[in-house]
Amino acid sequence: MAQAKVIDLSSREKRLITPGQKRVGIGLILLGTLILLVGVLGYLAGDLQLPVFADLAEQVYIARDVASDTGSSVSGCFDLNGEDSGVHIFAATYTSDTESGTISAEDFDVGESKKALKGDGLQFTGTKDYMNLVIEEETPVSLDNGTQATKSVKIRGAGSSKYRSLKLTVEAPVTLTVYAVSSLENEARNLVLYSGKNGEAVASATAPAAGHVEGALTPLTYEIPAAGTYYLTSCGTIPVALLSYIMNYAIIILLLGLVLLFNGIMLRLQPMERMKDLFCVEPALIFFLLFVYYPVIDLVRISFTDMGILTTGKQTFIGFGNYNWLFNQSGSRYFWESLQITATYTFWEVVITLVGGVLLALLFNHMSKGFNVMRSIVFMPKYIAVSTSAVVFMWILYSPAASGANQVEGILNYVLSRFGITGPHWLIDASTALAGVLILTAWRVVGYAMMIYLSAMKGIPQDYYEAAAIDGADGVQQFRFITLPLLAPTTLFLFVTTFIASMKVFQSVDVMTGGGPGTATNVMVEWIYNLTFSDFRTARGAAVSVIFFLILLVCTAATMKVSNRNVNYDA
Repeated sequence: MAQAKVIDLSSREKRLITPGQKRVGIGLILLGTLILLVGVLGYLAGDLQLPVFADLAEQVYIARDVASDTGSSVSGCFDLNGEDSGVHIFAATYTSDTESGTISAEDFDVGESKKALKGDGLQFTGTKDYMNLVIEEETPVSLDNGTQATKSVKIRGAGSSKYRSLKLTVEAPVTLTVYAVSSLENEARNLVLYSGKNGEAVASATAPAAGHVEGALTPLTYEIPAAGTYYLTSCGTIPVALLSYIMNYAIIILLLGLVLLFNGIMLRLQPMERMKDLFCVEPALIFFLLFVYYPVIDLVRISFTDMGILTTGKQTFIGFGNYNWLFNQSGSRYFWESLQITATYTFWEVVITLVGGVLLALLFNHMSKGFNVMRSIVFMPKYIAVSTSAVVFMWILYSPAASGANQVEGILNYVLSRFGITGPHWLIDASTALAGVLILTAWRVVGYAMMIYLSAMKGIPQDYYEAAAIDGADGVQQFRFITLPLLAPTTLFLFVTTFIASMKVFQSVDVMTGGGPGTATNVMVEWIYNLTFSDFRTARGAAVSVIFFLILLVCTAATMKVSNRNVNYDA
């Protein structure tokens, strides 16, 4: 009896991988690994701000501050020596036919100073964060003008920082001469002149290494081409703009490296036919990783920092400081108040959606085809933009933001007054503001719930109702014992989706009340928005978002677990 031949599909597929495909795979692996390492470097230095990269990242933040102040792009350059790099400036002068100025380190006391060290037309700038440093030289330095320099001002390695620089403002083209040496014993340093107008480099010269100066020190010369403000600072060999770009787009670079590395590995394991399927799926996966999952992960990171929306420089990691503020300090009262308001809103939206939807569905389920237009009209508000609807309802309910000079009541209260009823100031009084928002909510959601329930009712076999009628069940009993149980899966779907959507309510509240009056409608998402964009407390907003996300996650999971045990999906 002949034995059946066993076909090894994996070996067959491997034979379909061509040598060229394998070479491309190796190339992608190498390229992806390189790009991945660059992305990891940028993420560790920029987002996680590991101490090992502190000096390197600090120079980028300083250069960004300068660029922000001057309205220019990031410029300058750095080296890996950080604060230990830079130059020692002994003296500087500038001259022209109409003006001149000079400054000397000998005129200042040794030590740090946050104040500007001023000379004649020249100054060493300083602030609380970037203090000047006047040092005593171990060995006096002879200058070629015949003087001995025993002190110097250290311009520490800082890219293009105007706060660690020699600054001058001139009225005409001048020649600047500077006596300086590198802070590094055996490495020369560039000393670059930047324009205060646009941050661009105007001229540069090389300060010799301190250990290689023989005889008298000759000055570095700079030709300043036009009137304006300039600052002179040390500069390494690696462009700050490159590292700034890597830090800004680290996650994109990292993701690109991962994609290339993954594709390289798969090209060596899978034939091209299967790779085509992978290439079709990858764009969607990349989209979700970049715009869904990464923001959630980064939100957690931000919640452990002191980040503000206006922060352009370094962010300090403060551990659980924001969470301590949220639960143990002033944020606690607002958190529980906002959570209670959100829960109240959610409860009523869920009730309105489920009860209103099922009642309307029952009504239209017994109407003839002539009522199709009416069903469409009830359903239509779901697809009108929330912001547009909110503006309209501001006029209906009356809001100061929508009122004209002669308006004293909204349309709804005017109609009520025709029947002798005095309506409340819906969006003005704290006691009725949330109810005013819920009126808009009811108008928008009941039509959608009606259509979902109506489609589910159409799927219930009529045999059940006929058998119940034969047994003597009336309409209420049929609804209670047939319709409601068989609508349970639909009810669960609407409950979960409505619960999540109502907990995240924002647009209607933001447009109609802005969280007011006072904090009457300050739902969670509105509070997060105000923390971030009004109070500029991005990190605190992130901490609230993380806790709110966990609350939603727990509530949704608990709801699904309980409901799945009680909902029957059998028709």
